[in-house]
Amino acid sequence: MAAYGAASVVRYACLPVFSLPLFPMTQPFATVALTAENIAGCADLYLGVFNAPPWNDGWERATVVERLAAFMAFPAARGMALLVEEAPVAMVLGWKERWVNGWTFHIKEMCVAGHMQRQGAGSALMRALEDVLRRDEVVSMNLQTLEEAPAFGFYEGLGYRKGRVVMLGKRL
Repeated sequence: MAAYGAASVVRYACLPVFSLPLFPMTQPFATVALTAENIAGCADLYLGVFNAPPWNDGWERATVVERLAAFMAFPAARGMALLVEEAPVAMVLGWKERWVNGWTFHIKEMCVAGHMQRQGAGSALMRALEDVLRRDEVVSMNLQTLEEAPAFGFYEGLGYRKGRVVMLGKRL
């Protein structure tokens, strides 16, 4: 935990945090704010999640470190990790954007280590992030995921709903 800075760590005993279906987070955990200085500590977590099914992306560690550092360089970037036994087992990061009715938060990346999925870790992390964002006067959150991915149901269980915006892409 020293890599994350003791001042930014919030410790939790086994709180009754639940995801859907109801799986309690049974291990003590801590949340920590991610910064440009400590984000590389989540690279192995990212690799383990996104190089495994259903994603099978094929990331290299150096590329992940570069990607995460680039996100944290955004002026309004925010990130948080959930630690169990001082190791990151879940992370979420994105950035704030000013909109007509207030600030919105765009989640760019969220992942939970395979052995911690369906254990309440993701729900605990997302609720902790929501608490921080509310204090920052953020009024809404959004994200992108594949509709057929297991994560889709997870996000629906947290109250996210499918929107009308369609993502378009073009290869250069």
